[in-house]
Amino acid sequence: MQSLTRFSRRLVVPALLSLASCNFLDVGPPPTQVVDTNVYAADASATAAVLGIYIGLTSRGTNIPGIANDAALSTFLGLAADELLYASTTFDEYRLNQVNPAGNGPSLLWSQAYTNIYQCNTAVAGLTGSTTLTASLRTQLLGEAKFLRAFNYFYLTNIFGDVPLVLNPDYTVSGALPRAPKADVYAQVVLDLLDAQKLLPAAYPVANERTRANQAAATALLARVYLYQQNWAAAETQATAVLAQTGIYTLPALNLAFLASSLEAIWQVRRAGTISTNTYEAGYFVPASLTVAPTATYQLTNTLYNAFGTPDNRRTTWASSYTVAGTTYRYPLKYQQRVATPNAGATTEYSVALRLAEQYLIRAEARIRQGNIASGIADLNAVRARAGATALATTLGSADALLAVENERRLELFTEYGHRWFDLIRTGRVAAVLSPYKGTTWDANDNVWPIPATQLLANPVLTQNLGY
Repeated sequence: MQSLTRFSRRLVVPALLSLASCNFLDVGPPPTQVVDTNVYAADASATAAVLGIYIGLTSRGTNIPGIANDAALSTFLGLAADELLYASTTFDEYRLNQVNPAGNGPSLLWSQAYTNIYQCNTAVAGLTGSTTLTASLRTQLLGEAKFLRAFNYFYLTNIFGDVPLVLNPDYTVSGALPRAPKADVYAQVVLDLLDAQKLLPAAYPVANERTRANQAAATALLARVYLYQQNWAAAETQATAVLAQTGIYTLPALNLAFLASSLEAIWQVRRAGTISTNTYEAGYFVPASLTVAPTATYQLTNTLYNAFGTPDNRRTTWASSYTVAGTTYRYPLKYQQRVATPNAGATTEYSVALRLAEQYLIRAEARIRQGNIASGIADLNAVRARAGATALATTLGSADALLAVENERRLELFTEYGHRWFDLIRTGRVAAVLSPYKGTTWDANDNVWPIPATQLLANPVLTQNLGY
């Protein structure tokens, strides 16, 4: 992994060349400027450049949401919480919350996030300065670039805490930046999402596809950010704005929620490669064989599996199990089409990054924390009804209602982009929940991952998180 300075310099060319490899753009000779104004002079090339940011989410192997073609946010953060076990000791550093600063995980997540952010910054600068693009397209692409920058920074700051806030494509500036306070990073995320809301159209750029951001995607992510900031009223307002769009978004049957055609999806991440590909998640969660013990897949923990009540169809639809030599292995089954490499068949599943059920859960928590318990429980019950679970009483007290939110988020959002891990940390519940589960006294320093060791060597103004 390279320093900010070194990898920014290194990516001026490859960030664009990666587009050419995916038949989006032939960029010709290496650019001599940080921002190649030629790219943002024509509609086709500007569109290709922004599409390249989406490709960067899954194509390079060291990415958010994946590491080495692995859905890292779902897997490693699932191990760090109480959702997953791995078939071997390979990833014990995450399960035991002893993440190595010199390990691949932190380095690759950090590097890829800043790769994506570099491309976003380049796009924002190029689009802002362009005077030759079709006006409506320029506005849309700028909104997408700002949404994607916010998305990457949201995960960076929730994984690492304070991180450099790079907003300029000039690597001579970005390479020596110190860590910015998490509050400042969040403030920028909010600004980007507010801008994206204004810039993005309500309709998706491609008909029958939800793999590029629209206004609702920006609103949904903004609702989440406000929840994390404990801005309860704003979180409720933004979630309500999405939930009100009943003609576009709905809660379908459980077995339809994670399909490429899902009416619940607000924003999906399509796996890079040919158009006929499915998800990385299924490749790592669904066993290759049900007759041999797993060696390279993840299993659900018994604590999660047993947390589902009766009735609750999520346990039977979104999870499954098999037994080998008397040992039962349980695994996530939200995604069912197991593929290790892009295939030639029809695409049936995309990775769902934002979906409607989360908006119900955001609004439920926001309402309860504002004292509107009955309405909050009603939102929880909307999610539970889809699962066939018994309705919760609207007369719950505040403490019990908040525990109900925590439980519902656990059961609804398991193995999706690290929700459980982030929830336990942001609510201050991580020690109470994970200490008994892991059998150790929780170390508050474990709440964030270490800054990659190579970054500290390359940039002397960076500091390490406590405890590493």
